[in-house]
Amino acid sequence: MAPTSAKLADRTWLRSHEEESANSFIQVYRPESYAFPPSWPRTGYLFHADGRLVHYNPAPNDGGSIPSEVGTWTWEEAAIIHGHFSAQYGAGDYKLKVIELTNSILKVQLL
Repeated sequence: MAPTSAKLADRTWLRSHEEESANSFIQVYRPESYAFPPSWPRTGYLFHADGRLVHYNPAPNDGGSIPSEVGTWTWEEAAIIHGHFSAQYGAGDYKLKVIELTNSILKVQLL
């Protein structure tokens, strides 16, 4: 059974690399309202409840994080997010295994 979309969807999740272990494959994300320490602009995701997907990348001028890749996402199976970027953004599929999901943290492993 997939984790509840209510905790994941319609929120921007930004990567909190400071919380990641050097030898771990687990990526840590926090809601954009989280009190991050000073850092370069962060990558992240916005999983819309209707299945649209936005990916955030650092702006070229270091002016923050900007939405850059748009596609779709679905729950593929228990705790697996299947993302697909549309052709205009390089068409690609990827999967994220949800390790932990609460209102304040999203931990995933890229499969």
